[in-house]
Amino acid sequence: MRAALLLIALASPATACPTGAEVFSCTIKGKPLHLCHDAGRLTYSFGPADKPELSLSQPLDTLAFTPWPGIGGDIWETVAFPNEGYAYEVWTSVTRDPDSTTGLRGGVTVLQGETTVARLTCDPGTPSQSLDVIYELKEAIGQCWDFDSRSWQRVCN
Repeated sequence: MRAALLLIALASPATACPTGAEVFSCTIKGKPLHLCHDAGRLTYSFGPADKPELSLSQPLDTLAFTPWPGIGGDIWETVAFPNEGYAYEVWTSVTRDPDSTTGLRGGVTVLQGETTVARLTCDPGTPSQSLDVIYELKEAIGQCWDFDSRSWQRVCN
């Protein structure tokens, strides 16, 4: 019986979001990046699921999510996770041109203040989806995006 349970456990893939829902994932130079939603928080995890190199969590109500402003050639979103003077800004982008074959792109920009320290790009074909679902998560907790002030508000017009 124990041997059967061990085989089942070994055959099951490691879950990147063991207690929540996956919002986004990709690989960067073969290393997994996951954004997971659970209990009103979004968690950034980079590296193997069982031992990530970096894991940061932020409550949805203070999460720095910037939705696409509705203009430009690309549809993009970003979400930033602060960490000791740095910010890890996950982004997704897709070209609006219907003839484009580029597809969904994504990655992480590491910022120290306003200075870009590193820009890591998801391996081609690995971004799971855009970050649009974060917009819905913010709305579900009663926030709305104000395009004029470019900020999340509690009082929605």
